[in-house]
Formats: sequence, C-alpha cells, structure tokens
Amino acid sequence: MKRIAVLIAAALLSACGGGGGDGGGGTAAAPPSPPQSTTAVQVNLGDDPADRLVAVGVTINSLSLIHSSGGSVSVMSTPRPMEMMRLMGTVAPLAMAGVPRGTYTGATMTFGASTVTHVDPATGLPVQRTVPGPMTTTVMFSSPLVVGTTPMVVNLDMNMAASVAIDPMGNVSMTPTLSAHHNPHVTGSPHPEDGGMHGLNGSVGSVGGNTFTLTMMQGMPDIPLTTHAGTHYEGISGMHMASHSHLLSIDATMQPDGSWMATRVHSRVGAGGAMAAGVVTSLSGTPPTQLVMVTHDGAGNGMMATNLAGTTTVNISDTTVFSLDARDVDLTNLPFAPRFDRTSLSRGQRIETFSTSQMMQGGGMHGMTGGGTLTATSIYLGQQGLRGTVSGYTQTCSQGSFALALTADSAFAKLTGATTVTVYQQGSTQLRGVSNITNGSIVQVRGLLFLDGGIFRLVAGGIRGA
Repeated sequence: MKRIAVLIAAALLSACGGGGGDGGGGTAAAPPSPPQSTTAVQVNLGDDPADRLVAVGVTINSLSLIHSSGGSVSVMSTPRPMEMMRLMGTVAPLAMAGVPRGTYTGATMTFGASTVTHVDPATGLPVQRTVPGPMTTTVMFSSPLVVGTTPMVVNLDMNMAASVAIDPMGNVSMTPTLSAHHNPHVTGSPHPEDGGMHGLNGSVGSVGGNTFTLTMMQGMPDIPLTTHAGTHYEGISGMHMASHSHLLSIDATMQPDGSWMATRVHSRVGAGGAMAAGVVTSLSGTPPTQLVMVTHDGAGNGMMATNLAGTTTVNISDTTVFSLDARDVDLTNLPFAPRFDRTSLSRGQRIETFSTSQMMQGGGMHGMTGGGTLTATSIYLGQQGLRGTVSGYTQTCSQGSFALALTADSAFAKLTGATTVTVYQQGSTQLRGVSNITNGSIVQVRGLLFLDGGIFRLVAGGIRGA
C-alpha cells in the first residue's frame, strides 16, 4: 500500500519585524507580530493499486493542510508530476515546506490532467487515456496532526481502484480518493514511511564538499543531501567523482534537524546518460533484441515528464549487462535459483534501463503519446508490487511460501497469461498491516519477480495487508 507521507522535522524559523514610531511625532506604527515558529514538512506520495492499471501519470498542482481553526497552510503550490503505479508498497518525496506549529485536521490536494495507461482486456495491449483536470479532493485525518518540535510522518493513500473508473467502452474517469494516518518519524530508518528514502533515481544537480542535490524528473525536484564517513558508495569512491548530471541511485535517512543523510550512493551512469524504468509489455527477438515498456520513472539526458505513463522502446545488444539489486530482498536458501538475464527477461517484469547516451524522443507504441527510444548499456531487475489472494500457505522456521491468485483482468495476467504467482517470504521480509499470513487473505507483495521454468516466482521484501 502506498502513501503520501508528510514528514515533519523540527526546523525553527524566526522572523523579527521592525517597529517604532514614524519619526515625525505622528501616530506610532503598530507593533510587529510575534515571530511564528514553523516546522519543515516533507510530503511523500504513494498509492493503493488497481489491478487493471499499468501506469498513472498525475500532476499535483497544490497541497495544503487544514488548520483546526478552519484556515489552511500551503505545503506545495508548484505543479509536479508523479507516476503512481510504481509506488505500490512504498512512497516517494513530493515536496517540503515550512508549516506553522499547531493542530491540523486534514489535507486538500488539487490535481491537473492525468494520463492513465491500462491493458485492453480484449487485445492484451496497453491503452492510454487522458483525464482532464483540475480535480480537488480533501481527506480528513482520523486523529488530529499536532505539528510541534518532534518530527512526524503523515501517510496519505491514494486508492487507485476507487480513484480510476473504466467503463465498458474503455472511457476513463478519475475521482481522486485518499485516506490518511500519521506517526512520529523514526531517526535513522531508511523506510520511506518513516521519513527515509530508498532507491531514488536522479541526477546530480550540484555537489560541494559533503553536500549535494539530487534532481528528479518527478516529485520533489531537488533533494538536498549530506554524506558522512559511513556513507556507502558503489561505482564511485566519493562525491568528488560525481559531476553535474551524473546519474545516481540513493538511500537516505531523515535526521532530527530535518536534513537528509545519504547512507548509500550508487553510481549508475555518468553525465550525458539517461535512465528509464517501467513494466515490460512486449519483447522482440530470441534472445530479445528490443523491448517495449510502459514508463514509470526516468532521469537524465533527453528524459521528460511527458514520458511518464507513455512507452519506451529499449534496444538490447550482446554487450548489455543484466543485473539485479537484492539489498532488500533475501535471495538465499530458496527452492530455485534466482536468475535475471537476457534469456529470462519477461513481460510483466519491472526493470530499470540505463544508457550512456540520451533518450531519443518520439515513436510511442500503440498510438500512445510520451514515447521514446533508449539503447541499454545495463538493465536492472527492479522491485515491483502485486496484489492477490493467498492460498496454500506453508511455513518452515522463518521462511514461508504461498500462491498469490491474481484477478483474471489484472494487467499482469493480461500481459503474461499467468493468474498465479508463487511468493516466498524470508525471515527479513517486512510485514505491515498484517501480523501473519493466512489463506484466503488479500495481500500486497513487493519484491523481485523471476520467471523460472515457466513459473513466476516473487521473493518478497515486504508484505502488506490489503
């Protein structure tokens, strides 16, 4: 389940106004208002899934918090794009603003035009529709949010199944539907719902000493980060090796003062390159020489926000490197050998593709807008989410497994022909919203998906009650 998380970190701001008379013996000027203490508010966006949807690119025009007195405080007023379906089981940063301390009872969001990509049940091909804006929705908190000196996190779920409707003629409408809860932030936690950041892709905006900014195509455009002696680097030995536009993937934790500390910096591609991520919808050649995916994320040279929920054509060669990132997914002691390479690549998998050259715009597949072409230097298997009903659950010590039955009209089932995925629960698998797994329950799983001997197997990094 995904959420908009509003993270509150203590960042005391003081303002002093001038006062005194007018110097000419006239009426004295009114005394200045007392300084008002504020807190930095981080806003993250996430969603609840809808099985038929492959991608939903939304534009958030504004976000405000509703004060208990009846007024409102703006958190964000500059439109920012976000793709929702990549966020199943996680959240991503949208904005940060100084908010006066006090009590807040809800939030209001205004959306601009949105792009919805779903799978046509008759053809099995992705179809794209545009929903005009503006659309405004308000969600009330189940308990008041008290903004004080202690960092807090507020999570808002956008229920995509309730928000997006597709009629029998294929017409799409949208009524954004949100739910909310809030909790204190967890110092040092990398989990996004605790205020951390995990696996964010972007390019270096500026770098100096032990600080740098990560520029992203969607959500919060520029994220300030600090490194320290414990920051783990991959591909580079330090930020002195990263220049403007260098593509990175970062993990970070929120500090008590509201700043972000980078715990991991992974160099992906040098300046001038590009990245596109999404769900594979078609493959050409044996082994594949080209694939098409519906785009969930992007960064770097030539990438544009209009690519979100469009298609990216990826050229594959004998030199393309295939890898997977198993930092948060335990791939040990499994009854199969996890493998991701050119021959095991499959429709329905979520991947991240990197190129040393730029994204070439144009050529959207199936008549869709937001198309482009990328020549892959490397392809990573990314974590993805699926939702379904549990059956055949078995557990041995800290490990468990079960069959996840998907709805027959789900996008994954239409793309792959599979209505069941075997899920593996490891000792490190995080459970949220559920204390144990039971047959007949509906859950959301997030992890790495493999095609093994014609069977889809997902090793879960997290399982959440639906």
